Amino acid sequence: MNRILPLLLSALSLIFLASRFVAAQALIDGAKKEGQVVFYASMEAVSAQRIAAAFEKKYPFIKVDATRIGSERMATRLVAEAQARKVHADVVQQSAFDFYGVFQKGIFDSYFSPERAAFPPEYRDDKGFWTMPASTINVLAYNKKMVTSADVPKSFFDLTEPRWKGQLLMDDNESKWMAGMIQYYGEAKIMDLMRKLAIQDIQFRVGHSLLQTLLAAGERAVVVVAFANGVDRLKKESAPIEWISAEPVIGLTFGMAVVKDAPHPNSGRLFNDYMLSREGQEVIAAAGYYVPRTDVASPILKEAPPRTKVVPLPMSMAPRYNEYFQIYRKVMGLK
Repeated sequence: MNRILPLLLSALSLIFLASRFVAAQALIDGAKKEGQVVFYASMEAVSAQRIAAAFEKKYPFIKVDATRIGSERMATRLVAEAQARKVHADVVQQSAFDFYGVFQKGIFDSYFSPERAAFPPEYRDDKGFWTMPASTINVLAYNKKMVTSADVPKSFFDLTEPRWKGQLLMDDNESKWMAGMIQYYGEAKIMDLMRKLAIQDIQFRVGHSLLQTLLAAGERAVVVVAFANGVDRLKKESAPIEWISAEPVIGLTFGMAVVKDAPHPNSGRLFNDYMLSREGQEVIAAAGYYVPRTDVASPILKEAPPRTKVVPLPMSMAPRYNEYFQIYRKVMGLK
């Protein structure tokens, strides 16, 4: 009996691997017949194109139609296409809160990609409908010509000190960051932080790209919440700016799913697999995003302290997004 059990386990393992190979080959054969995959992406266009090019190199018999569209507009389009029964997208990558709204309308299909096992539980649901393949990380950024090394703030809470009054830039909608901070520290502490920031004579502007550009130009000394990849991009152009990974490093997550009744279902699943694979995750990470796959390192964290943990903005907070938006606008004195 002691000899039979290992042999039985080995045989079962071989059968499992063989069945997985057969399933993978069937998916590739089906995708080859379709010859195309339509990818709706809310990430930066250059990043979406980079992923599309890498996929086409691996699967040259499939053409990727990558459409970059803002997350809110994408939600409207996906719902309209589903209602008109004219579905165009095969696979979707979208800001997690907007993604959740579309998900609630039953537009996505359940698909248990074999690559999902390499993701922490908080980055995937248990019914196969979605995975969060990447996130943009929120950091604190400053202008090195205006802030000495001794004065660099160590936390978001440091920005409530009198010295920073009139020196801060902030997006006029940081409700997602605020929601993540509440999840991490609790509502009482973060509402106190927001009220103290609100009296710091902050200059509010729309869009993190603009904020980071203004920071580089010396408009003000600090951006309260910046995108690490955007700061790094300007640094490569010799901008005198830097970011620090103030705790917590909130990851603004993206949701990804295959679309129900998609025109190219096999290609959509194959593209989904690629995005979640080690190879695909490395391509996404190289574009400046944080990726959660356990066997892939994210270069965006190379300058952060060792063991820096990215805290993903959970999908469970999405139903309260409008509430967080209104709270943020009210507490910061924005109309």
